[in-house]
Amino acid sequence: MSRCWTVGSWPEHERQAVTGARHVAVLGPCGISRVKLHGLAEQGVSDDIAHAYPGSYTVIEVTAEGMTIWTDLGGMWPIYTLAIGGGHLWASSSRALAALTGHRLDRDRLAAWLASPGVSVLVEGRSMFEGIAHVPAGHRLFLPAVGNGHLRRVWRPRARHGDPTRRLRGELAAAVAVRMDNATVPTSDLSGGCDSTALCALAAKWLQPDRRITAITFRPDGFCHGGDLTYACEASRLPGIDHHWMPLNQAHDPYNALDTVPVTDEPAPSTVTYALLSAQLDWLRGRCASDCHLTGDGGDGLLCTPPIFLADLLRHRRFGRAFTEAAAWARLRRRSALPILRAASRAARTSRMVALSALARSLDTSGAPPGVHGDVSWFPSSSPAGWTTTEARDRTRRLAAGAAQTAESWTGAATPWVIAETMGQVGRTARADAQLAEFHEIPLHNPFIDSRVIDVWLSVPLDQRPGPADYKPILRESVRDLLPAVLVARTTKGDATADRYHGLRANLNHLRELTDGHLAALDLIHPGKLRDSLTRAAAGLAGGFALIDPAVTAETWLRALDTAPPVPWTTTASNADTT
Repeated sequence: MSRCWTVGSWPEHERQAVTGARHVAVLGPCGISRVKLHGLAEQGVSDDIAHAYPGSYTVIEVTAEGMTIWTDLGGMWPIYTLAIGGGHLWASSSRALAALTGHRLDRDRLAAWLASPGVSVLVEGRSMFEGIAHVPAGHRLFLPAVGNGHLRRVWRPRARHGDPTRRLRGELAAAVAVRMDNATVPTSDLSGGCDSTALCALAAKWLQPDRRITAITFRPDGFCHGGDLTYACEASRLPGIDHHWMPLNQAHDPYNALDTVPVTDEPAPSTVTYALLSAQLDWLRGRCASDCHLTGDGGDGLLCTPPIFLADLLRHRRFGRAFTEAAAWARLRRRSALPILRAASRAARTSRMVALSALARSLDTSGAPPGVHGDVSWFPSSSPAGWTTTEARDRTRRLAAGAAQTAESWTGAATPWVIAETMGQVGRTARADAQLAEFHEIPLHNPFIDSRVIDVWLSVPLDQRPGPADYKPILRESVRDLLPAVLVARTTKGDATADRYHGLRANLNHLRELTDGHLAALDLIHPGKLRDSLTRAAAGLAGGFALIDPAVTAETWLRALDTAPPVPWTTTASNADTT
């Protein structure tokens, strides 16, 4: 394809079509046929392309006027750009482009990672590298042959009536089928949870009667029953599944082997569990020769309704249901419903712009954002960790203030927008996990982050959407005919907290050594305070993993970046059709 290089093999599900005037390429698994792709090359690409077909993919169109890029809705296939020499370079890897700029770090992006993790709007358009821009999920970027580029959001959640159970089942089945049709040896997680089990069951159904899927379940040495293992046992008896146990021992504990984590474009969420992930990936490659592995990652972020749903109910005058849902949420959290309802009432009267301004003000103090109670808010309400520096909080505060000035005005319900922003962040970090898997030669797939799956879920109207206390009722109902009754009835999720504590305590000395590293040199953390937080977390005191993991993950990524060889670039002569 002109103006484009590919590195490594071009997978079967990633395609391109060329006519005399237009080149079109698809990056990522996509259900488009070759005939329809050539039709796009002949007639042009419309703005709904990113969710027109099953899969998770980004589309690029090249014409004489310039290049247009449509990003997927989940951010799983990111595109990065670099303005250089009066023009633009683009790539699917920010680290590749950063090799041209000396890998200069974006300290603002790192500061927000530490001080306000999970608030994706603060870092929209940014990569981890200075000068390397990120094209947000659900956007169209046009890079003209001459002049400045133009970025525009081309997708928004829209409520649509119909049966959400049927629609979700259809899109998940199609998402799985795209992977199965392009895989020779498909494998899947089978944790015993609803997300991975639903995908595994859909894959098994699609492959029957001629093929089967290999499913893997982790278990501690000597255990095959109890908790998630009991549910996994039940699911493993489904037709079309070859089930295998993978025994775990202390070598697989969290926080082990951090010095072996490969470099990725951004810090990967599986960094702290890399010892387990790498063992699983090596097992899949060595025992199965897997060329497609399904995970349920992204299911929680998509299908678990955020508490701001309570504010939506009040805003749309659904007072009776708001009280019922607030009471259910309060029982689940073992709290009083009244403060939650008050917080929901305040959130219902608060715009996104005002919420960002409040977030910016909160970074000037050590407290939570004013007026935030009961976890009912536009953004996560926790205050910055005590080990973040004034420099880190100031940088994050300026990002929040800037985001407040440019915030889009949302219309309709807030819940779909909050989930959409969550999924954009989930997809970006899931891409980093997929890069870890690529290091082990395993293609990792997350169908819950697919564009059409996201689109159909965010189209569920307010009155049909489950409350925050409900555990994925629509998903469970959508696969009721495939799963054992005991799993369909499950309304809880497994907890690996004990393993986290064990791994943290076993690796505490090494983790304390990490505090005197890159983040400290960048004046983003107080090493002594972070060491104290690690010690308190290991003792089971307040703070916990949500506060320390961003620092551990970022420092590990910076060390991997520092020791990895840069991506090589070669300067060559070009003509008018290549760059």
